[in-house]
Amino acid sequence: MDKRLDWADIARGIGIILVVFAHTLVPKLREAHTGVEFVWIFIYNFHMPLFFFVSGWLFEKGIKRYADKGRFIAGKARLLMLPYLVFSLFAYAVIFVSMKIPALASVLSGGGYGSPTIRDMALGILFYLGHVDQHLWFVYSLFIVFAVNILLGRVMKSKITLIVLLALYVSKAFVTYPAILDYTAADLVFFSLARVMCADGMSAVLKKPLHIIAAAVVFVTANVIYSRFYVFGMPRGAVKAALYVTRAVCSAAGIVTVCSVSDMIAKTKIKPFFTALGSYSYDIYLMHAPFLVSGLMGILLAYSPLPPALCVCVVTVLGLAIPYALSRFVIRKIPPLSFVLLGGKR
Repeated sequence: MDKRLDWADIARGIGIILVVFAHTLVPKLREAHTGVEFVWIFIYNFHMPLFFFVSGWLFEKGIKRYADKGRFIAGKARLLMLPYLVFSLFAYAVIFVSMKIPALASVLSGGGYGSPTIRDMALGILFYLGHVDQHLWFVYSLFIVFAVNILLGRVMKSKITLIVLLALYVSKAFVTYPAILDYTAADLVFFSLARVMCADGMSAVLKKPLHIIAAAVVFVTANVIYSRFYVFGMPRGAVKAALYVTRAVCSAAGIVTVCSVSDMIAKTKIKPFFTALGSYSYDIYLMHAPFLVSGLMGILLAYSPLPPALCVCVVTVLGLAIPYALSRFVIRKIPPLSFVLLGGKR
């Protein structure tokens, strides 16, 4: 699985398809159809852990190049936090203006948005408290995860630390951590899991057919169990903690399954499609939400005669294709634009 790490690009390609598709399943659809809610949480149980896992694996593969920790953190701040700030400001500006237009305000209000104040914007951007662009949590949290792992290098790839991070993940069954830390508490374990597996040379294990089949069975079984309780009522106490353990197992097994399938795809003719999406997955992630996908879905559901299933298909394709084309043919070809929007090098 280590040749050119094609599997990593393909896994990110699969992941970004799932991200965009899941974001088309807006609250209005999920509230109207239990099946849609089930599919939505089924995807959410593993698709973002997959991105943290791939990032952790690539981090560990290149760790010998990161001797200058300050330079590494500065580079990640440029790559992650600069786009986070730019897209956050853009989102708040669009929401503020749109709330002045009755037709758009109606759609936004139905999606839970209101007119943001300067205080709302400051708290949202600095601490991720009530941020209007909810998908940007990943960018902020990934920066924190990178910073922790570069500063606490060996500690964060210890198997003992992995157990501690799993306990931190399960603790979310009972504790809501403040602001962005609530996301990070669930993210660290998958980044460190990748580092432990990479350091131990476990990539060959993921190629064995029996292990792939076992991972897929565990993934589907654990995912169905957790998703069922999420949709029909989450219990409390020890049972809820057990379900969080189940979800962590589901995420890990889902990651193994997707990475193994990605390694298989690397040997097929459809490889270029997934590697292309994977190479631009960060660009797509930043640009597809909330307006292009969730916003467009809200407008179509409110004003279009098209059936919801067709709307989902159309918006998923547009949510992938438009950011990909913009980035490939415009943004990445203009260095200042690439620097501001994508954190590219000047």
